[in-house]
Amino acid sequence: MASKINLKTLWIEELESLLQELGDNKYRAKQIAKWIFQKGISDFDLMTNISKQTRDLLKRKTYISNLELLAKRKSKIDHTEKYLYELEDGKQIETVLIREKSRNTLCISTQVGCQLGCTFCATGSTGFERNLTSGEIVDQIIQTRKLIPAQEGVDNIVMMGMGEPLLNYANAIRAVKIISSEFGPSISAKRITLSTCGIVPQIEKLSKENLKIKLAVSLNATTDEARSKLMPINERYPLGKLLSAVKAYAQKTKNRVTFEYVLMKDINDSEGDALRLAKFIRGIPCKINLIAYNPMPGIRFEKPNQEKIEKFREILYPRCPAVTIRKSRGRDIQAACGQLRGSQ
Repeated sequence: MASKINLKTLWIEELESLLQELGDNKYRAKQIAKWIFQKGISDFDLMTNISKQTRDLLKRKTYISNLELLAKRKSKIDHTEKYLYELEDGKQIETVLIREKSRNTLCISTQVGCQLGCTFCATGSTGFERNLTSGEIVDQIIQTRKLIPAQEGVDNIVMMGMGEPLLNYANAIRAVKIISSEFGPSISAKRITLSTCGIVPQIEKLSKENLKIKLAVSLNATTDEARSKLMPINERYPLGKLLSAVKAYAQKTKNRVTFEYVLMKDINDSEGDALRLAKFIRGIPCKINLIAYNPMPGIRFEKPNQEKIEKFREILYPRCPAVTIRKSRGRDIQAACGQLRGSQ
């Protein structure tokens, strides 16, 4: 395989160039892309609208990789499913299917591990190994679609799994374009959410991409001192810079931003925190998702009681355009927010 080209690392223009190099017609690129990225086919013989001559040529020069499913767990509480996939180099990532009445949402990873070291996140405790390629990001959708009933499908994509998407910028954006393409999984960009810890230069760059995706920003604290303890990236991009970048992003894209706020007992759940949060987001078209901390072995934080969570929302609600308490899914199989480790 080492001498062959993995077609899942290529997209339309690169497929066109490859076909021309092989002495074939470049118009077949879109046909091949559709077989690979939309239909999930990795056997050239099943590509029935491609000539046998072309298929034989592709067999000699190329191959199509697939993520290997190592383990699958299903929540007994809410039917959330978590998949452990192995990459070609043996490294592992996790992907989560969140089932709701009207839709299925797939939470996908963009990196093996994470380098940001957020103290409340299990992924951050594993360290960083490498970025995923765009093909590996998209392949989580392709392979998961094969594991669920055809009538269910995947309706929404959230880049909220392992890793920081904006630190794998080129591959994450390329993956968005493939996912939303008519030759790929064909999931509208409006149904794709990218979540970031707040990489300011990349937020500014993203605002110029003319994508229709949704942006979610993991905030989690209302003072620089508190946020830096929870999220070391705040030392580099403190709250003032982050909020300015997000406001500019919302103004340029005309899209509402989501602020994610993980509530941790006696850390960031006070009345003062709620009032500061309301002040911070004033003037930014947004909604706030409150998430009760999901406990993990070896991580010292606790979640507030329900009364404290409700009170936090009550303080925010009249002062903020939209506030929701996001129900954690898959907590019993360690598939909820902050629980992914990328191992069995």
